[in-house]
Amino acid sequence: MRQLILNSIYEIYDKEKNSEIIINEKKLLYYSSKKNDIWHIQINDTFLKRTSNLIIKYTCTTCDTNNSISTTQFIRKINKCSMACPSCNIIKLNNTIYDKCKPIIKSLIEIHEDSIIEFEKYPDEFKNSYLLSHLTAEDYIRIKPKIISFCNMNKNDLDNYEFWSIFKTDNQQHFTSILYDKVNDAVFKIDQPILKCENCSKNWRAKNIVQFKNTYKIMCIDCKLCNKIFKIRPTSNLLNEKIIYQSKLELKFIKWCHEEGIILNNGPYIKYIFEGKERTYRVDFRIGEKILIEIKDFHIWHKNQVQSGLWDTKLKAVETYNLTNDSVYYFIYPTNWNQKINELKNAILPEFKINYCLNKLNKI
Repeated sequence: MRQLILNSIYEIYDKEKNSEIIINEKKLLYYSSKKNDIWHIQINDTFLKRTSNLIIKYTCTTCDTNNSISTTQFIRKINKCSMACPSCNIIKLNNTIYDKCKPIIKSLIEIHEDSIIEFEKYPDEFKNSYLLSHLTAEDYIRIKPKIISFCNMNKNDLDNYEFWSIFKTDNQQHFTSILYDKVNDAVFKIDQPILKCENCSKNWRAKNIVQFKNTYKIMCIDCKLCNKIFKIRPTSNLLNEKIIYQSKLELKFIKWCHEEGIILNNGPYIKYIFEGKERTYRVDFRIGEKILIEIKDFHIWHKNQVQSGLWDTKLKAVETYNLTNDSVYYFIYPTNWNQKINELKNAILPEFKINYCLNKLNKI
């Protein structure tokens, strides 16, 4: 059975090299341990590892659906000897007719139509409860512009996916919401979406999109965390690109840049380690690629970071970033405002100003 699963592979795609791997040979190697039997997969002369950055495309031996999964998922599938694919798990065997132990199923579109008819037969209390915890078509349309892909970048052909709010399953929930892949005639769960943050425009991964059913703004984890303490507000720079600010002092700096014709952008994300954990420091703003600006009012949040040593760790991470990127960091607070503003005036080159950019565009 495991060999049958292995033979179902029809393509292996390398995400790092952005190319397909030509399959010359596929092997299963068996290793026995006291607790569990372990199976290894050899493609050509290479063993597949869970950390391999590959996409395995295979045809389900049960329902003939084409699927794309990571190496981790495929290795787990081999070791568990799992014949079913995600489509099989959603379309349970009560929708099948057997022919030589291989189920012949209704088309997915037919099952979807039957699901809607069956859903309407349930009491209003059940239907209302279901729609409170599942996305409707209107919810999906609202969220869709912020979606980059699904299944951790494995499903990114959004124009070919049709959202089905009601689809029958054979579990205690009775129904679920899924996406229908019109090209491959397959369904998949709406899991691990990559989304674009409405505040900082950074791409980030969520567990699912159902959590945004009653959410007005779709924000990344960093922005959502900060928004609980400071109200994060979006605005635009002189090129009408989105930038975000959190305090009146930051807004004052944005207005100064507008008055001076300076093109301001959101700052970079800098990784650092504090108390054994990897964290991210988002610098407030940048001008060009070489000038970083942090604006701080002396609120209790910053004072706590100074006392705990967190702020010093952030500054050391910035020093490393500056050495690598040949950049300069300006730390502006109320008492040094005039001094730092004058320093910036002298440091900012003409190409970072709107008039220079517009003249250059007109010449082109």
